[in-house]
Amino acid sequence: MSTKKIIIASALLLNANKELLVVRKHKSKFYMLPGGKVEHNETYIQTLLREIKEELNLEFKETDFKYLGQHETEAVNEENTIVQGNIFLLQTALESLPIAHAELAEVRFVKKEEYKEMQLAHLLEEFALPIWLKL
Repeated sequence: MSTKKIIIASALLLNANKELLVVRKHKSKFYMLPGGKVEHNETYIQTLLREIKEELNLEFKETDFKYLGQHETEAVNEENTIVQGNIFLLQTALESLPIAHAELAEVRFVKKEEYKEMQLAHLLEEFALPIWLKL
């Protein structure tokens, strides 16, 4: 059985208290960063801006984000799939909690003291978590 690979763009979005915005899709127990799959001919930042608009109804400019890097790991919601995440950081604080749209069941802020009690997607846990904890 061959392994599939999906390429996504996602971002760390923080509020003024440095709490991290996480999302959970319908029929998933894993919390992940907002974002989604890169579509044909999109750049990573174009994907991110589109997905954040679709999922959270938030609009940003490319210059609002800083590129943090790329990480590959096992996808949590798709079997035999590797996810390549291209991760960004929103350089301003969110003023309020956005409402879930599209395939999202839940949107919430996580405090640094409570993330250990949550089931986090591998990409968030392996790459974004260490960065967030230092902020």
